[in-house]
Amino acid sequence: MRTIAILNNKGGVGKTTSTVNIAAAMQILGKRVLVIDIDHQAQATYHFGLSAGDVKFTIFEALKGEVSFDDAKIDRNGIDILPSKNDLKDLDFLPFPAKEFLLKEVMEKVKGYDYVLIDCPPSLGILTLNALTYASEIIVPLQLEFLPFHGMYNLFEGVQMVKQRLNKGIEVTGIIGTMYNAAKSINREVLSETDERLPGKLYQTLVRENVALQEAPSWGKTIFEYKSDSNGAVDYMNLTKEIVAQG
Repeated sequence: MRTIAILNNKGGVGKTTSTVNIAAAMQILGKRVLVIDIDHQAQATYHFGLSAGDVKFTIFEALKGEVSFDDAKIDRNGIDILPSKNDLKDLDFLPFPAKEFLLKEVMEKVKGYDYVLIDCPPSLGILTLNALTYASEIIVPLQLEFLPFHGMYNLFEGVQMVKQRLNKGIEVTGIIGTMYNAAKSINREVLSETDERLPGKLYQTLVRENVALQEAPSWGKTIFEYKSDSNGAVDYMNLTKEIVAQG
């Protein structure tokens, strides 16, 4: 079971879009997938078309020990979701010791999945630390512009601290180039610099700018459900095949 945190400390770079559509592509490829939405903004939950009325329990109740994993999970067309709501932000204020390990405790006996994908908040707060304490891998969606590129190094510094103190085995196993437009020189320059500074980390498949990827969440659909012949669907399927091929 590969446990992958999808993380960037900058918002708007395609993190949730990547989590949802990689999960959907994995399911199409015959893999059993769990998505954990550990972002209090609950964007992955909404992207899958789950509203507050569809969700009885969330990851927040599971982290607090009030319900089990099985109570909180939702089967959404063959992909299991551990959903979120806005109240997840209150985890910071709960007087629990060693809060970084709550997710790991919830997931301790969970088996049977090929992949667990965790959609993280755009920060290195307590929610993200829970994801990084549990996960074995990190995949970083990177919008191919200079500010997100330089901000990625702050993320890597944080990951090194996690490795030292909480999870020695965690590694960054890939970087996804998102919102790519070959006509933009800035995209080409950042792509080249990323490959030069972090050789072997950048996936060959780049996720191109695609209107359908922006529209799909408003319909509560994955890109494969919304427009299966779009560039977005082609790119996320090819990207997912690369991720699966990593083992």
